[in-house]
Amino acid sequence: MTHPAPPRPRLLAPLAACFVLACAALAWGCGPEPSGGAAEFTSGAAHSGARDLVLPSATGPVPLAAFAGRPVVVHLAAAGDAAAWAALGEATGDLEASGAAVLAVILEETPAAELEALGYRGAPLAVVLDGEGTVRGRAAPTSGDAVFAAAAPVLAEYDLAQTVAWPGAETVDALVRAGGLVVDLGTDAAPPGALRVAPDSLAAETLPADLGTPLAFVGSAAAAAAERAVGWGYASVYVADAAGRLGAVEPPRPAAPPSPRRRGGVRG
Repeated sequence: MTHPAPPRPRLLAPLAACFVLACAALAWGCGPEPSGGAAEFTSGAAHSGARDLVLPSATGPVPLAAFAGRPVVVHLAAAGDAAAWAALGEATGDLEASGAAVLAVILEETPAAELEALGYRGAPLAVVLDGEGTVRGRAAPTSGDAVFAAAAPVLAEYDLAQTVAWPGAETVDALVRAGGLVVDLGTDAAPPGALRVAPDSLAAETLPADLGTPLAFVGSAAAAAAERAVGWGYASVYVADAAGRLGAVEPPRPAAPPSPRRRGGVRG
């Protein structure tokens, strides 16, 4: 697996997300059973009853309604299916970093009615639900990449919703609690978990790949660094003062085009 985990639930790179969503659009309407590792994506209307299911887990029964608002990947496999569980193990870190909940379900412990509602047809299965509890995709878990690819369209939608819904923050603590990142440019009092970077070493590659990650810069070079981050495409960029208060850095407004000049007399 090669999906790096950033400091907050991962925002799929914009171009990759568009590609994945386009693939999903082409795949909608596939048959009811995935085969050969191919993922099946659906618009979800016919599978909305999954939100009412209660599934077994290692810690006891888990209602899918408990994950309201988050994507969920339900992994169905027999207890002794080492290959299927290995695929889940490869994908779990990336799925959770992208904001998804992962629920491992052993077939032998699951009632037939629940399996049927999830679309189980006798082979190991990864089932993807969106934040409303609607089944949106299924895939044979032949590898960690196959499991992640099945979830990618829903993760992209979730990520976009999180970015659009970001209400902003007024303090460093609030930004960190919301999953943002503090970039320390040489202070002595940066919060735990801050990314420490020398001002002359700051580059786009230094920062998270997720352009939706809220960033707060601290230090004497914070203002200049924040302006650079805005230029690199980060959507929520702040400069923090010594008291931890944040000031938003807005992208520069494009210059207004010159007003056209009329020449000659009045046209009738």
